[in-house]
Amino acid sequence: MAAAREEDQTRTLAARVGARLRKRRTETGRTLAEVAREAEVSVSYLSAVEHGANVPSLPVLARIVHALGVRIADVLRGEDEMRVQRSRLDPDARGAAVVSHPDLQLDVAFLVAEAGDAGDCPLPLDEADVFVFLRSGCLEVTVDGESWELRSGDALDAAAPEAVSWRALEPSVSVWAAGIPRPGR
Repeated sequence: MAAAREEDQTRTLAARVGARLRKRRTETGRTLAEVAREAEVSVSYLSAVEHGANVPSLPVLARIVHALGVRIADVLRGEDEMRVQRSRLDPDARGAAVVSHPDLQLDVAFLVAEAGDAGDCPLPLDEADVFVFLRSGCLEVTVDGESWELRSGDALDAAAPEAVSWRALEPSVSVWAAGIPRPGR
């Protein structure tokens, strides 16, 4: 179990570092071939690093960042920082507010609605699982054409729905979450 968690963390780190390298390369208008040649790596290897499929050794990373004109510290910046974001629900602020941290692999939103308000899921679906918790009020939630009436304290979750909408039957406060798509879907 711990080995699997460590492997997931390595993949996530590789994806973040790769994305930073790719962003820098595209910002400078350079091709994979140009940077790979200067860093003395193959184009396919550099592409795999940029996509998070490979984790370069420190000497290879040093050559890549040198070719891109950045420092290793800039590419790794923030990796040891805690990623915490605190949000507060304002029950008087009508509408949806996305409150999740950008690095979180979960989108979270508060939704405050008056009776009669209606709309689509306040978060992108993108084949992700969806969860809604009703803090107060009464909310009708429709998932792929089937409707459920939620009351205070109720929760509903749906695995990769195609369509989700809601309608407030009375003033309501809810918390919505949508996960990242699962591999193999």
